[in-house]
Amino acid sequence: MWTGLCTSAQDPTTQFQIFGHVTSAVEQENNERFSDFSLGEHDFFVQSKITPRISFLSETVVAPLNVAGHGMTDFKVSIERARLKFQHREWFSVIIGKMHSPVNYWNDVYHHGRLFFPTIDRPRSFGSVVPIHTLGLRLQGQNIGALNFGYDLVVGNGMSSNDVSDGSLQKSFTAAVHIKPEERMRIGISAYRDQIAANSVGAHSGHSSTFHYMMGSPNWYPVDLDFELYCFSLYRKSSKWETLLETSWNRSGLSDSNDPELVGGLDSLGTSNNYTFFLFAGKTIGKKKRDQIYGLVDLTDFEERDLHIKSNQLMKFGVGWAREFSPLVNIRAQVERYTGNEGFEIPKDDKWELKVRVAYCLY
Repeated sequence: MWTGLCTSAQDPTTQFQIFGHVTSAVEQENNERFSDFSLGEHDFFVQSKITPRISFLSETVVAPLNVAGHGMTDFKVSIERARLKFQHREWFSVIIGKMHSPVNYWNDVYHHGRLFFPTIDRPRSFGSVVPIHTLGLRLQGQNIGALNFGYDLVVGNGMSSNDVSDGSLQKSFTAAVHIKPEERMRIGISAYRDQIAANSVGAHSGHSSTFHYMMGSPNWYPVDLDFELYCFSLYRKSSKWETLLETSWNRSGLSDSNDPELVGGLDSLGTSNNYTFFLFAGKTIGKKKRDQIYGLVDLTDFEERDLHIKSNQLMKFGVGWAREFSPLVNIRAQVERYTGNEGFEIPKDDKWELKVRVAYCLY
């Protein structure tokens, strides 16, 4: 409960939670084996009901900073969300602050607590094309009509900005709609538009720089790029089955704002078209319905002509088992096979991996 000095007829309430996880992995690549235990993201989650119509939500995450070989070298602290919401009616709310971009089901519903993830890792699209965060203004409506229609309209700082400011008139725009024809079913589509200034990766881009060109890379060019992303999501959960499908199409090309001398011959590369596909399907087993077996497919396909994301055609297949000991603790084991096509800037995957993760929540 809120313990501050302000009091009213209806005092504010605040809830604090801590989500975390520990992972163990065994990996075989090129006839070599590696294994380790790692401490993953720890998420300090705060929800506050300030008035009946005004609420606040924040996530502060302590996460591994980078990986050297197969060992973490340090941790970083970041504010992943800090948003204030005014709900006028269920069909109209105004949200301001740093938020997860509502481009697909995963990014809009799951937060950084691995306790709720259906798999051990995020889809690979979250390290490449998905703009994880937006700092700006969001208009939202939920559960409208018989189909429980919902919408999100967002304007904010783009993918190349930082958490302090943008410094540009150019903003990102997101439009997303969904329906929930059943209680535990959601179908959604979205469109995202941005201009990536100087081809730079900022605080609101993917969670991994593996897929992005970085300043100083041989194929990095400091040009402005027009970036478009279109996503489709389908989630459904029944008494025994749970399914999640996430697909995306990304198109990017040179912006008209570039200096012609800077662009040079790059315009001959044209516009790139990239695709991602993620499918998860799980079945609940056992009399107590605490266990789940599942499979996953995770594919990325990025063209060689793309100036922002390194070219690749990578595939990941996995099967897993999960056990829920309580709503606050679960364990998940997952066997993964990584493969891909050669001849791209990101080398072909060719490895097996066994991962075991324990996720938990503390109130």
